[in-house]
Amino acid sequence: MSKNKKPAPKNGKPQGAKRNTGGAARPQNGRPQNARPQQNPNTAASQWTSGSKRKKSNLSAIALGFVGLVVVLLVLIYLLTKFGENQTPAASAEPVVLTNYVATNQPTLGKADAKVKIVEFGDYKCPDCKIWTETVLPELKTKYVDTNEASFQFADYPFLADDSMLLALGGQALYEQNPDYFWAYNKAVYANQDTNKVRDNWVTEKYIVDLVKQTVPDADIEKFAADLKNKTYQAAVTADVKAGDDSKITGTPSIFVNGTKVENPTLENVEAAIEAAKAG
Repeated sequence: MSKNKKPAPKNGKPQGAKRNTGGAARPQNGRPQNARPQQNPNTAASQWTSGSKRKKSNLSAIALGFVGLVVVLLVLIYLLTKFGENQTPAASAEPVVLTNYVATNQPTLGKADAKVKIVEFGDYKCPDCKIWTETVLPELKTKYVDTNEASFQFADYPFLADDSMLLALGGQALYEQNPDYFWAYNKAVYANQDTNKVRDNWVTEKYIVDLVKQTVPDADIEKFAADLKNKTYQAAVTADVKAGDDSKITGTPSIFVNGTKVENPTLENVEAAIEAAKAG
């Protein structure tokens, strides 16, 4: 027997073992009291699922609201369209009619007794008149005037600046000398127009006389200069201006076909008015 061998414990308990004094409660069902219960994985999963369901529910509500808004807008558009269709169109504005215009003694291209009569009221300083004269008039002349279907007359309506009247008096003075001189002058004035000085009073008698010397060499320059200086044909120009005012002209070029103003006188619109006048 070894001297170091411990004696066998009594009652199956080792000697020196501490007894349970009751300081800690005995665990029940194999689990210590106050221990944190384990979370049910199914419960945790349900929390995530319910959160996802709430998000989906919110998105669905937003989507339904958006769809509803679109539907409302479509209904409003439909109702407004129907409302517009059911409205009685407003009566169109009365056409502007040429009033107190004297066609005799006016610069004329083509046969004066043509069935269709075109009249332009223009200002030599007007940029739009320049464009119209250089682009639209040649087309009308070739198609209608040269074929004797229409005539064309120019009437003065100087209003942009004081020197507009001086240019108008120059044209009238040349017309009184020879009607052919007028059209050469008309073309030259527009060709030399300064669109940067529309409202400036820059045209002088000397400028006009020099222009006539260059472009109408057969004209009697001395007589022309005297008529321009003395405003010999002021009455004729004033009559054109009065006719324009009486016809409610608000700008230039103002184009009339058989006495009715053509609004927005593009080539297409003037041609349409001419064709209507021919058929009437």
